Amino acid sequence: MNKTLWQYYVDKATQITDNALENIDTLEKWEQERPQRKKEFFISMGLDPFPEKCELSIKILGEFKRKGFIARKIAYQILPDCWNSGHLYLPDPLPEKKVPAVLYLCGHARIGTHWYQRHAIMWARRGYACFIVETIRQSGNTGWHHGLYTGTRLDWISRGYTSAGGELLNSIRALDVLCQMPEVDIERIGTTGHSGGGAHSHFLGIADERIKAVASSCGISTLKAAIGSRTMFQHCDCMYANGIYQRDNIDFSALIAPRPLLYCFASGDSLFTPEEYRSLYKKVKKIYKLYGCEEKCELFEYPGPHAYSDSSVKKINDWFDRFVAGEEHPDIGLEDENIPESEMSVFNGKYPEPNRMDLLPEILTVRKTRYLPRNIEDWKVIRSETVTSLIKNVFHWLERCDEKMKIEEIGRWIVGDIFFSRYKAEVADMECYIESYLPKKHSSTTIITLGEYKDDTLLLTEKLKDFCNYSNIILVEPRACGRNASDMKQGNHSLYRAGALVGITPLMMWIKDLEYILEFFRNTPECKDTKFILYGRGEAGGACLYYSIFDENISAVMVENVPDTHLDGCYIPGILKEVDITDASGLIAPRIFGIVLSGFTRWNMHPHWGIMVYERLGITDRYIMGDFLNDVMKKIISKVLEK
Repeated sequence: MNKTLWQYYVDKATQITDNALENIDTLEKWEQERPQRKKEFFISMGLDPFPEKCELSIKILGEFKRKGFIARKIAYQILPDCWNSGHLYLPDPLPEKKVPAVLYLCGHARIGTHWYQRHAIMWARRGYACFIVETIRQSGNTGWHHGLYTGTRLDWISRGYTSAGGELLNSIRALDVLCQMPEVDIERIGTTGHSGGGAHSHFLGIADERIKAVASSCGISTLKAAIGSRTMFQHCDCMYANGIYQRDNIDFSALIAPRPLLYCFASGDSLFTPEEYRSLYKKVKKIYKLYGCEEKCELFEYPGPHAYSDSSVKKINDWFDRFVAGEEHPDIGLEDENIPESEMSVFNGKYPEPNRMDLLPEILTVRKTRYLPRNIEDWKVIRSETVTSLIKNVFHWLERCDEKMKIEEIGRWIVGDIFFSRYKAEVADMECYIESYLPKKHSSTTIITLGEYKDDTLLLTEKLKDFCNYSNIILVEPRACGRNASDMKQGNHSLYRAGALVGITPLMMWIKDLEYILEFFRNTPECKDTKFILYGRGEAGGACLYYSIFDENISAVMVENVPDTHLDGCYIPGILKEVDITDASGLIAPRIFGIVLSGFTRWNMHPHWGIMVYERLGITDRYIMGDFLNDVMKKIISKVLEK
C-alpha cells in the first residue's frame, strides 16, 4: 500500500476523533487531566498567552425600540484600536430585578446583527437581556475568517493563529461588556448561536466559566468528518481549533461539563453528518455521567436543512429557562419583524480610526525573545532552555508518534568505485524511496540529502555528483515527495490546511523520516563511524535544520533555497511563537551551519539572532554562506574533518 498524503490526514483525523476521551474512565482521572486540556485548548486557539485585556471603552451610540423591547447600539474595544459593535436588547418595560442574559453569537451573514435580529428580539420579549455582536469579519469589520480555507494566509499555521481564536477573543470581550451592564444578573448568563455562531458559543462555553449554560445550533464539527467526509470544504477556519495537540472538538467540548450543554443539529444538514454529531454527543455525555449530571447534556435532533426549526428554538428557550434563568419565561417564538439596517447601524459606515481588526493574526503572534550568549557557558544554558521549550510547545508530536519505518534494500550494484544501492522504505503505509552511493574506499563523512515535493533522486544525484567519490551519499525522497509527490506548489493549500487541523505538516513528517533513516544508516558498516551532514532543499531544508537541532550527533547541516521566515514556508504549527527559521539556525552552534543563497534575504542582509550567536561565540567560520552548492559543501566537509 502507498498511501497519499491526503489519506494519511484522513486516517489521522479518524484516529484522533475515535480516540477522543477514550482513556477517561473515572472522574478523578478527568479532573487530573482537565487543567492541562484547558491550557491545550487556549494554545490550540492561538490565545496562549492570553492578550492583556485593555479598557473596553464602551460607547453607547444610540438606541431603537419596538413593542416589548429597547435596544442600545454599543461599540467596544476587544484590543487597543480593535473595535467591534453590537446591540443590547432589553425587555421594555424593564423589570425591577436584574434579568438573566443571553450572549448571542452570529453565524455567517453579511451583517450578523441584522440577519439574526429576530433572535435577540425574541429573547428580550421573553424577559432576557440579549447582547448580539458582529463577528470579526461582519458589517464593516476587517478581520478575516478564510486564511487557510483560501490558501491566502498559510502563515497562520506558523503563527499558531486560527480565526476561531480571533472569534473567541471577540466573544470573551463581548461577555465582559455584557457583565458591565447594570440590568444584567451576571450569575445568569448563557450563550447560543447558529452555524458559525454555534461554534463560537461552544468555544466560549469551554473558555469562560462565567457562562452558565450553552446551546449550540448546527455548529460543531469533528476532525473525522471535517477531513474524512470533506466537510472542511464547506466550513471556514473559524470552526476549528489548531490541531497542535491532536485533540478533537470532542476533547474540548467536555471541558464545559458539568455546566449544561445542549447540542442542536438538523438531520438534513449537509454540513454535518448524523454519525458525526451523535458520536460527539455520546462521547461528551460520558463525562457528564462521571459528574452524575447526565441530564445536563442533551442532543436535540430535528428534521430539516442547515437552519433553525420552531422546535429547536423552543428547545433552546426551555433549556435556558431551566438552566440560566432558573424559572419559566413567556413562550414566545421568532417573529417576522425586520428592522432596517440603516436604523440599526452602530457606526453608520464611519468606523473608529484606526481600527486594527485586520491585524489580529499579527497582534496575537507573541514571539519569544531570548538573550544572546556572552560565552560558551551562557550558550549551553540558553540553548538547552530553548530546545526544551521547542519540544514542549511545538514538536511534542515527535515524541508521542508511535509510527515505525521499515527499510528494505532492493539491491546493491558496483558502479566503478562506488557501491550503489536502492531501498524501499514504508511508514504508516506511505512510501519513502532511498538511494545510497558508498565509495569502495572508506569515507569519513556521510551526506544525507532530503528532497522536497518534486525533487527525485535523479535531481539530487545531479546536485551531489561531485562528492560521490569521497563521501557516502544517501538520497532520500521522504513521504509525499519525489515520485509520490503531493502537488503542494500548485495551490493545493487544502493539504496544508488538513495538516494544520491534525497538527502534522509535511515538514514535521520529514523530521520523523530523518530520525528513522539516520537510525538505520548509523548501524550500517559503511556509515557507522562517519560524521553525518544533512542537506535539504526548500522545505526539506527546514526539516534538516530542526532535526539537527534535536540530534546533536549531526556534525553539520546545509540548506538551500529555504524561506527566510516561517511566514513564507516551512510551515510548522505555532513555531513563530518560539523561533523563526533564521534564528533557529543559531541553535546548531557550535556545530557547522551552511546555506546556499540566491539574492538578498534576511539570511544575509539582516543581523538575525542565529548568526549573532556564532559571532558572540567567535565561530563565524562555522556559519558558511555562499551562492553555489559545491563551494558551500566543500567548506562544510573541510570544517567537519578538521581535527
